[in-house]
Amino acid sequence: MRLLCVEHKTVFGGGQVALLNALAEWQTQRAEITPFVVCSKGAAIAPHARALQIPCAEMDLGAIEKTRGIAWNLRQRVAPTRALWQTMRAFQPDVLLANGAYSFLASALAANLARVPAVWYEQNTTLPDGRALAQLIRAAREIIVVTEMIRAQFVKTHPRAADKIHVIYNGVDTEHFRADAARAIRESFGWTESARVVGTVSRLAPEKNVALFLTAAQALARTLPDVKFLVVGDGPERASLQAQFQDANIAFVGQRADVPRLLQICDVFVLASNTEGFSVALVEAMAAGRAIVATDVGGAREALADGACGRLVPPRNVAALTDALQELLRDKTARDALGERARARAQQRFTRAQQARQMQIVLERARAISA
Repeated sequence: MRLLCVEHKTVFGGGQVALLNALAEWQTQRAEITPFVVCSKGAAIAPHARALQIPCAEMDLGAIEKTRGIAWNLRQRVAPTRALWQTMRAFQPDVLLANGAYSFLASALAANLARVPAVWYEQNTTLPDGRALAQLIRAAREIIVVTEMIRAQFVKTHPRAADKIHVIYNGVDTEHFRADAARAIRESFGWTESARVVGTVSRLAPEKNVALFLTAAQALARTLPDVKFLVVGDGPERASLQAQFQDANIAFVGQRADVPRLLQICDVFVLASNTEGFSVALVEAMAAGRAIVATDVGGAREALADGACGRLVPPRNVAALTDALQELLRDKTARDALGERARARAQQRFTRAQQARQMQIVLERARAISA
């Protein structure tokens, strides 16, 4: 199968990691899939795709503005549609995989003109209901969503499309997150082996609300002064967060390639987001066997089995987050039990191999229907 993957976003977050995980797994399994990635100019996914030896073309995919009218947005589609159509003529894909609503909007017309079935891969739990969503659902040959929450919204919007909307959870390579010696990393931060560590891995953007985690960290420091806090990731809020939360016990380490090792030094992992799809970072923490406290948004409840594999707290509630963290930091037995359950669930339900295999089935179905 010749697969054209389209990525409109320039940022690098969970949606891009999920797509790359599937591409990497297809390579590992030697699946009969030949991918080609088309992305916006300067998109962060481009070097990652090339690192996998996947051909990647950066092009102007056109602006998409929710606040503008239909006519304005249609005008932005003319040149990008022509460029994508020409790319499809050259590559001759069997299926197009659009990563997210913007990617689908950017490529659906070109796919239709080229008579290539378009599969929409959606991670977002906050798409607005209404006629526009219904039209997008109708235009897709098949749709992959990452939570039951998104599927329920789509089926409610377009009930007759239920058979083509498939839930496929994001997965990770759980073998990369096995326990590893973390002493050297602790020492690199000047932290003792006995220090308790609470960490998060996140893009530092408003919707991730890392400020909630750091506000809870400051509150915890008053009663648990030996606890350290680790922030892994980068983004538009990094400078403001570092300026606001200047504390010797808080370490901002930026984007890192050694996330599996960094997770091993964490006693508790925090997901503090206001909104989420099905968080890859959360699944990575589960695979690492960490005790987890997560805001009850997006697919967190599905991932953590209604709280059986981690603590769920209301979003934007610093008191609830602080209390949950304090409870786990004081109770190693509870931490260990949650971590063991989380890792077992990740191994059973959220592996990269499962994600890639299920996605391939949907892509093959799209190709078969169009044949």
